[in-house]
Amino acid sequence: MTQTDLPLPLYQHIASHTIQQLEPAWLQLEKGSERIIQVGGAWQYYCQQMPQAGQQASDVFDVLIAMLPISESFELPQVQLQDGKYTDIFGLCEPHHDWLLFCDVTQNTLNIQQYHQISNDFILLKAQMKQTLHRYIGHEVSERIAQGEMQLDAAGERKTIATLFVDIRGFTPFNERHDAQMVMQTLNDYMNGMLPAILQHHGMVDKIMGDGVMAVFGVLPSENHCCLDAFHSAKQIIQAIYTLNQHRLSSGLEQLGIGVGIASGEAVLGILGSHERRAFTAIGRHVNLAARLESNARVGEILIDKTVHQTLGQSHAFTAVTLTLKGIGQSDVFSRILPCIHGDD
Repeated sequence: MTQTDLPLPLYQHIASHTIQQLEPAWLQLEKGSERIIQVGGAWQYYCQQMPQAGQQASDVFDVLIAMLPISESFELPQVQLQDGKYTDIFGLCEPHHDWLLFCDVTQNTLNIQQYHQISNDFILLKAQMKQTLHRYIGHEVSERIAQGEMQLDAAGERKTIATLFVDIRGFTPFNERHDAQMVMQTLNDYMNGMLPAILQHHGMVDKIMGDGVMAVFGVLPSENHCCLDAFHSAKQIIQAIYTLNQHRLSSGLEQLGIGVGIASGEAVLGILGSHERRAFTAIGRHVNLAARLESNARVGEILIDKTVHQTLGQSHAFTAVTLTLKGIGQSDVFSRILPCIHGDD
């Protein structure tokens, strides 16, 4: 409906209420001049002393300097003529006279300022909450929560996931043979090969334990089954370590291998720890199984449990093996070895 379609009584009602809310005041100016001819309206909202005919408008309101005389219509929004008072000023260019219309917008302006303050406070609160989460449960989880990719439930949530453990083989004797700075640099190089492969396949790093990493798949959104994501991550990790070892070999540095264990099942996901420090983690029988598989894996070997093997299907070449796992006993698992050290291709 256009303005002309509105019934006149309704239009007059709306116009009268709008005008009352704006408490308008006005100045009629001599055409092409700043000289005030007539004055009208609720000037108590705009200045302590009402303008008078014969005055120059810019002498009364400094904000109008360089805006007068009016050559074309203009609008100055939310001008503060008095402390705590805000005004929209309209300059209207007419054939015989020019006009200045003052409309009080104090309440609307204060509301907008309040909304901005609330928004700023919310942003600050969100940043503080993110820092708190980072402190208590770690950087990656706090980032995921802040982005809305996961929810925080201290009571725990049951979910079917795949858990991956990966560890650098021979790192303890390497640590004993070299100085701390070299050990730290080597560890960082290997972590830079392992961690991106986990994140790129929708995995979440649960914890880093010296030269080992625990990651969970199935917590963050993914188009793939968690077992498939975990397996592809394991392959990419080994490929990355193979490339790293190639560079280390060419530089005369010692190569180090890795072993991987993957198991899948139902786990409880939640927050563990004390008041001072908490961490997001997964607890379940298959988590222990994945850790045992990793500890038994040889250099370049991926060991998976029956559940992961059934999910992957026959398209992935694994060899069935029986291992005696500490705390678990004899277990039928599946093995695949990929080269991660040059010379073992």
